[in-house]
Amino acid sequence: MRDPVQIAAIAIAVVLMAVWYFTVPRGPAPGRELPVAPRGESPADGPLTSGAPRPVPALAPVEPAVPSPVLTQAKRVVLENDALRVELTSQGARVSSVWLLEYRDRVGEDAGPVELVTAAGHGTLQMFLGRGELEASANALYQIVSQGKRHATFRWTEGGLRVERRFELDRSGYGARLSVSVANQGQASVEPTFELAFYGRERPADAPDRFQNYQLVVSSEDDLERKAIGGIDSPGFLKQIFGGGEAPQGASVPAPVEWAGIDSQYFLLAALPENEREASGYLGPVGPSTGLVLLRYPAFQVPQGRQVARVYRLYLGPKLNETVAAVDPRLEAAVNVGWRWVRPLVRGFEMALVWSHDHLIANYGVGIILLTILLRVATFPLTQKSMTSMKRFGQIAPLMKELQEKHKGDKEKLSAEMMSLYKREGINPVSAMGGGCLPMLIQMPFMIALYFALQGSIELRHAPFMFWIQDLSAPENFLSIAGLPIRPLPLLMGGSMLLQQRLTPTTGDPQQRQMMMWMSVIFTFMFYQFPSGLLLYWFVSNLLGIGQQYLVNRRPGGKNAEGKRSGGVRA
Repeated sequence: MRDPVQIAAIAIAVVLMAVWYFTVPRGPAPGRELPVAPRGESPADGPLTSGAPRPVPALAPVEPAVPSPVLTQAKRVVLENDALRVELTSQGARVSSVWLLEYRDRVGEDAGPVELVTAAGHGTLQMFLGRGELEASANALYQIVSQGKRHATFRWTEGGLRVERRFELDRSGYGARLSVSVANQGQASVEPTFELAFYGRERPADAPDRFQNYQLVVSSEDDLERKAIGGIDSPGFLKQIFGGGEAPQGASVPAPVEWAGIDSQYFLLAALPENEREASGYLGPVGPSTGLVLLRYPAFQVPQGRQVARVYRLYLGPKLNETVAAVDPRLEAAVNVGWRWVRPLVRGFEMALVWSHDHLIANYGVGIILLTILLRVATFPLTQKSMTSMKRFGQIAPLMKELQEKHKGDKEKLSAEMMSLYKREGINPVSAMGGGCLPMLIQMPFMIALYFALQGSIELRHAPFMFWIQDLSAPENFLSIAGLPIRPLPLLMGGSMLLQQRLTPTTGDPQQRQMMMWMSVIFTFMFYQFPSGLLLYWFVSNLLGIGQQYLVNRRPGGKNAEGKRSGGVRA
């Protein structure tokens, strides 16, 4: 019969490996020049409206043409409000930099504001309007026709076509608005496609300003389609081993698309279309560890003498519920972390950590320790009962083995004798079979929720604890030997797991002992890249569990610990 601790360990290992696989970022491939982007297959603040189907954009008469000057050199424009500084270039009228003024890009005195644009050769929020005469507008030099502290308008004219792009920051916060218009004064109609492009490139693994969990994302009907940018151009791990490693392909997301963009563990750069029922999306690779997201509209015919415009609501900032919702509530899907069933716990942990920091002690590491103690106290009655039951179960293991040997050919007799043994020893059969799993299983939802809380709480970003732990959201930076990082917390966590398992009563099966020992080693390696805040929680929880198990082991066992056990198995 398989030991309950063994079953629980396997279950927890599977869950943790799944969490690790889907959340830990992969390293980037070596860099090379970015290729040309693939083509498509086919000013008040506030959110854009959505919901009921809307007609195609209204065509307006074209305003009289104004002669354009001859442009020979790109110019830059810098816009700023209280939270953002955005640099645009007249080369393609696209965004070349986005700085978040309230957030630092690294730990240390040389830290600067967070920069959201990572593909320097392409920038971001570039507009592709289709082939033919409009294709040149993507990278042409634009004229700057108006400029203020928070807004700028760019214009490109060629033959009978005029394209204008206006970028405007909100009065405060992380919202912005982008409008793009196409006016046709030519001899024939044109069909602009309006493909808004986001570029993202994974920074090197050792870069201090590297984004964690850097991903392309498209939101469609409450479903998020994601692609990790790191290694996006490389075949999957299994394909590299077993063959079939063809170049990865992009993925199209059909309409309706609510929004699209690029996000990381703590930051989001996204655009929302004015008419989501017409908008579709695309995400895929364009180079080594470099990805592209397109927010697309279908081609729309603009006859001679008419013009058409598209408007986008933008968010460029941190992933905070209140901040994101102030721009558009649909973006909250990017902030929600973890599976739906665990999100209430995640939110509760985030609020508890912030409260302890603001009202008790201004140290999130201490807050994690206090939260760990609180969880242990809350689950103490159940874990105490389960540990006691497991201890009794381990004490009668020799008697159970005797019964199994004696009645191995008679299952009904064995079952009756086992029930009699449980009754004599005062052990609930359900507790005997599953009680030992409960201390581990009851902590699993809390551990998963706290993992997501630590991963999603921007307050923990760059938050110091003590000594060498200066960022609870990242792995430790203790020392390095021959390029190998030495991190005490994962080693302490693995050692405490091993000690706790040694103290836990079992059937005495040496194979089970060996399996549990290897489980500790596997967990140590698996958690080596995890944030130090999560490892701090696990280590402190293990220490408390070791103390509780030690106290349980010192107490006498079942009601007949010194009596009937010594008498062996009845005939």
